[in-house]
Amino acid sequence: MKKFLLALILVLIASSVYAKDFVDSGILTYLGTTEGEFQEGLDDLRKAVAPLIPADESNWAEEDRLEGFIMELVKNRRVVHFYDSLLSMQMALRSRKIDEIVLPEPVGMYLITNNANYDISFSLNMMPSTISFGFKQGNTKLQKEFNDAISAMRKDGTLSRLGKKFITELNGEPKAEKFTSFKDAETIKVAVTGDLPPIDYIAADGKPTGYNTAILSEIGRRIKKNVRLISVDSGGRSAALASGRADVIFWYRNTETSKIPSSKLKNVVRDAAPGVILSVPYYEWDTDLIITRSR
Repeated sequence: MKKFLLALILVLIASSVYAKDFVDSGILTYLGTTEGEFQEGLDDLRKAVAPLIPADESNWAEEDRLEGFIMELVKNRRVVHFYDSLLSMQMALRSRKIDEIVLPEPVGMYLITNNANYDISFSLNMMPSTISFGFKQGNTKLQKEFNDAISAMRKDGTLSRLGKKFITELNGEPKAEKFTSFKDAETIKVAVTGDLPPIDYIAADGKPTGYNTAILSEIGRRIKKNVRLISVDSGGRSAALASGRADVIFWYRNTETSKIPSSKLKNVVRDAAPGVILSVPYYEWDTDLIITRSR
């Protein structure tokens, strides 16, 4: 009996020593900053918003869009972990190496719809974002061709139509779009990642499908160039451009920081790395979702 009690005491002591007072949070790698810089900015934001929490939480304005995030951030410190691919981040969540993952709302909703093992913890409304194509510094000719095509697609409703068909009103797995072939035309290599489904989606057989093929097929047709798709991890986007493996990267994220309270985080939410120029945005979302494992 004494041995049992001693063992129980040791277990309780060990549990108290190793009990976490923080939340391990996974996000896709931001190429314009380091994990350490992002963590410093997030900790600084935590200090900045702490005074905003009223002593009596019942007095907090119901309509305040930052409510859930501010409350959660102050109560639980986030320790950020960068992941170069969505797959590696999901594996870390499944194996409980991290407690949650942070994803754009359309991506999070797609994963939850297709995976019963995920739950939404809460919504993060403070960092609305857009995504753009990335080009190697100096490739302004191709950048302009994409900009003109995207602007025309926005004006004539094509962007909205494709967004509804392949993202917001998608039912089931997205399907591939066919690419127009132009004889003797230039071929541009476009890197897709599969790390933002269904925005950037690669099917189980390794074939890019859905919104990424739809929008690139339309742009290729409008600029009269052949498009060849290659796959890279999201963390390798800039390297693919720098090495010449790709002429275009399917997405770089630009985050609107005006809603972030004054803190260092405003200065480190950067996705595009040096040496990359961007197109005008072609898709946007207002909310990120915090995804956890189902209990």
